[in-house]
Amino acid sequence: MEQKHKNHKNTSEPDRPVINQPQRRSNRPLFVIIGIFVVLVIIVFMIQKKTSINWVTDYDAAVRLARQQNKPLLLAFYRPNEPMVTDTFNNTYSDPKVKQFVETTFVPALINVDEQPDLARRFNISYYPTHYVKNPDSDNLFGPRLGWDPPSLFIKEMTKLLNRMNENIK
Repeated sequence: MEQKHKNHKNTSEPDRPVINQPQRRSNRPLFVIIGIFVVLVIIVFMIQKKTSINWVTDYDAAVRLARQQNKPLLLAFYRPNEPMVTDTFNNTYSDPKVKQFVETTFVPALINVDEQPDLARRFNISYYPTHYVKNPDSDNLFGPRLGWDPPSLFIKEMTKLLNRMNENIK
């Protein structure tokens, strides 16, 4: 009887319906993931920006700067949207070793042949990209090096052109 009494509902308390309320989930993990993603994108962008070569886009200004710094010119002729030009920008010029090599060795001049067609004609440029090494005090060009090269080959080939220029000066 005691057992019946324990299981028996107290009639003085009204029955309360049990309402199952959905538990609210926090959006915090989603915001954290999005935040981390945004930070990573910014870091990648900054790294890519840092590895870009500091080009001089005005030929005459590049010649003056090369004379002031007593450095040879690296002339890089390009036409936007050419496949090998895109490869060169994305895979060669963006390489930190290429950036360091180019900026310590040369005054780098980047020449868009669509914007400077007179220079393209002057240097007889018809393939993109085309690279020359040039002493700023001479009209002699050393090259050309045509097309895209992976970073290590680019450095090797520009060094060869530089050596040819230096041998010619002696």
